[in-house]
Amino acid sequence: MLPPAASSFSFRVSAVSFAALFSLGFCVCLNAEESVADKLSAQVHKIFEERGRAVVKVRATDALGIRYGSGFFSDPFGTLYTHAGIVLKAQEVRVIFDGKELPAKILVADQRSGIAILKVDASTPFIPIGDSKPVDIATPVVLIGYPEDLEECPSFGFIAGRDRKYLGQYFSTTHFRANLSVQRGQGGSPILNMKGESIGILVGSLGDGSACHILPMQAAEKLHRDLVRFGELRPGWVGVEVEDARESVEGSTARIGALDPETPAALSGLQLGDVLLRVGNTPITTSEDVLDASYYLTAGDPAEIQVMRGSQKLSFPVKPTLHPLAPDHEMQATSAPDATSNIAPK
Repeated sequence: MLPPAASSFSFRVSAVSFAALFSLGFCVCLNAEESVADKLSAQVHKIFEERGRAVVKVRATDALGIRYGSGFFSDPFGTLYTHAGIVLKAQEVRVIFDGKELPAKILVADQRSGIAILKVDASTPFIPIGDSKPVDIATPVVLIGYPEDLEECPSFGFIAGRDRKYLGQYFSTTHFRANLSVQRGQGGSPILNMKGESIGILVGSLGDGSACHILPMQAAEKLHRDLVRFGELRPGWVGVEVEDARESVEGSTARIGALDPETPAALSGLQLGDVLLRVGNTPITTSEDVLDASYYLTAGDPAEIQVMRGSQKLSFPVKPTLHPLAPDHEMQATSAPDATSNIAPK
């Protein structure tokens, strides 16, 4: 054991050294944080400067008055995305772009996704489409939109979750939830990654507007592909209901619980009690997985459904038909989750 004097001296030296190191470390960390903050601020400013011109204010006039929202061009030919609720039952839609008001044609307004696709007669800047598949919790994102009666502005936040339902109702496909402040008039705004690519569209605010739900661009582009190919939406339907079994089979608990005899699924050979393993390219592990799988089915395009039937692994080619609710989708819109699915969990 050291003598008291030596012990005391050693302690004082250690304390001084620790204090010096702590002070130095704190300064280094603070400088590093300032540097990160500066870089982040510069990147957000760069994205806003480069992409802001492709974001527009949308004004729709209907029997109740004027609705305002935001939208953005997705190609150089005047095609733009916005929130479907803005143009619902609109008698006239105009886009405010480069200080001018341009008439816009509604190509489609979709109830399932809550978005609309419009068209203006102009050559336009556009925001490139990014890959929304790898987006996950803590991914940083930037929103650019028009708060009602105010100038265009950016917001910055992070992806906080991937939600399949909200307040007891299922979305038609998985939505991103972001800790991102939103305001009235910003519905339909693009959500950008740090490369300045659109990875989603603002479709709803949560609570006091301090968070929001975002439709992934992958889901929005499915609608656009239908529109390009067919001139209309073609949501596919195979006609089964799925429930969760108590025990997993080959990693899945998604079991067919209801099957009408004249549906595409029944005609393909699927049976009650079959456990779904894959729908199209989407692996299935629970009944909720079929929401994402079925959203991307297209009427008339063959798809393969893989199941376990007893001890047998079987595959069935299925040709989805037009979703029974398809006539009601066009020119309708809602920002609320939609419980309807072509393969629905009970």
